[in-house]
Amino acid sequence: MTLQHPNQSEQEKSAAVQIDSPSGISGGVDWSLLYEHRKSIEKRFGKIWALPLKKRHHHIVREYLADGLSWLEVGAGKRGLKSIVEEGGSNVRYKSYDIDQRNFHDFYQLDDISGSYDCICVFEVIEHVTLEEGQRILQKCLSVLKPDGKLIISTPNIYYPPAFMRDVTHITAWAYDELGGFLQLNGFVVEHIYRMYHDAFLRKVVTRYLMRPIHKLMGIDYSKQIIIVASK
Repeated sequence: MTLQHPNQSEQEKSAAVQIDSPSGISGGVDWSLLYEHRKSIEKRFGKIWALPLKKRHHHIVREYLADGLSWLEVGAGKRGLKSIVEEGGSNVRYKSYDIDQRNFHDFYQLDDISGSYDCICVFEVIEHVTLEEGQRILQKCLSVLKPDGKLIISTPNIYYPPAFMRDVTHITAWAYDELGGFLQLNGFVVEHIYRMYHDAFLRKVVTRYLMRPIHKLMGIDYSKQIIIVASK
């Protein structure tokens, strides 16, 4: 991939990629198509500050709870989502995938994931892998997601730089429109994009209202994470 000057325009960056890769494709990702999808997401959902706020991941998950649904958590860690999705009813089915074998999981290899699922959650995972690995994860999710099923995916909000930069294991930075475009490029339909933010009352007042003009002027945001709901 060609190194690019930070002041290059998006058109110049796209051209630089195509010079380096005549087909416009690098690592299986068509950069010109990704750029078009990214712009369509920005046009549809607006700038970062226009995205609605949610407090926490589980608040969104609970909007989709129902008895009889099957759930898959990708990058499940200690399977903390299990107790939340089981609030949906006694017939809820939950399975998890993670490469960490210190905890029990149903799957330890991406290719081993089997079955079909109504909802798949991928929380704070995609920033820890390369672009190509991220594409493999999304394509696997698409293949096991039921028709009209939901993918709920989150990542640090790069408009709030510490959210991404403070973790040395982060590899790929995702802006909300880039991740939305990447989902579309991989066959998903983006339904909702939210910012996540929760704080003490006085800090919320100062951050959300008093500091808002300064944030916009500086091109930064106060919400720490982005969460997207997409369907098949």
